[in-house]
Amino acid sequence: MRRPTSMTLLRIASVLAIIGLALMVWGCLDQTPLPVILAMSIGQGFGILSFLLYLVVVVVDLRRAKVFQRRPPS
Repeated sequence: MRRPTSMTLLRIASVLAIIGLALMVWGCLDQTPLPVILAMSIGQGFGILSFLLYLVVVVVDLRRAKVFQRRPPS
């Protein structure tokens, strides 16, 4: 099985963020219990997952650029 590329992970993170934001807006506009509960649980979960995917891409790119590589003191 192939590992997903950075661009694929960023696209997934973007879609998850948009879905999470849509649920949050729905919870704010329709303040009955079900939309608010969905926004606070599922919407927040999508937002956290989106942010974690973005962080993975950032860390992988920084490691490829060897930013975390230790250098001997000069």
